[in-house]
Amino acid sequence: MRTLRITIVFFIILVLSGFFYISTEIEPQQFILDLFENAERKYAAIALVIAALTVFSTLTGLPVFYLSVALGFFLPLFPAFGLAWFINLVAVMTAFWMLKHVFLESFKRRYGDKKMIRKINRRIKKHGLWTVAATRSVYIIPTNIINFSFPLSKISTRQYLVGTMIGLVPETLINVGTGYLLKNHLMLMNSPQQNMLKLVISGTALLLIVAVLLFMRHRKKRIEKARLSEFVPLPEQD
Repeated sequence: MRTLRITIVFFIILVLSGFFYISTEIEPQQFILDLFENAERKYAAIALVIAALTVFSTLTGLPVFYLSVALGFFLPLFPAFGLAWFINLVAVMTAFWMLKHVFLESFKRRYGDKKMIRKINRRIKKHGLWTVAATRSVYIIPTNIINFSFPLSKISTRQYLVGTMIGLVPETLINVGTGYLLKNHLMLMNSPQQNMLKLVISGTALLLIVAVLLFMRHRKKRIEKARLSEFVPLPEQD
């Protein structure tokens, strides 16, 4: 297992080094769009290639938003959104499974008894679902940090899966929407409009998550109060 861990880490470092070296000469987003330029209308081929690249990029820590942008550029908007969401979900859960089975035990032996790690694990165990959803929704925290950190915590597979399903909605909408707007000449590549799109969608998603959390907390208090009133008799009035 140790050899496998070393091999994976070495491969990730090698791939990242190659990506940063190449990206100094080539704009990745433009490169991806040019790559599929001659494949327009071949939707199945585009989807399969992007799915494979997304899984590979997620496992190796490469940026993946270019790929969702490409789906929004070449495919109809709503099919592109659904497909990008599903592909990214599969890729993220594949990375989750790999880290859980290959790196978790080693991480726990080295750092599991640290006070800060125990404190983080307690919080994650209690609020993991909404933590994952919120961190993915805000589009500020790099996805690699999310993909490579949560699987090393005590978050359950169910919490991580549901949180990722929720959090990927605004993230995918931003990326696919960017590609759609580029295709229809409503946005220029790397323009301030992209940042505004991210801000609007991420802010809306975060507000919705906070609203849901507040509603659930209020509802929980009302239920607890109702249960308490069933066991504690009210004072009799004269």
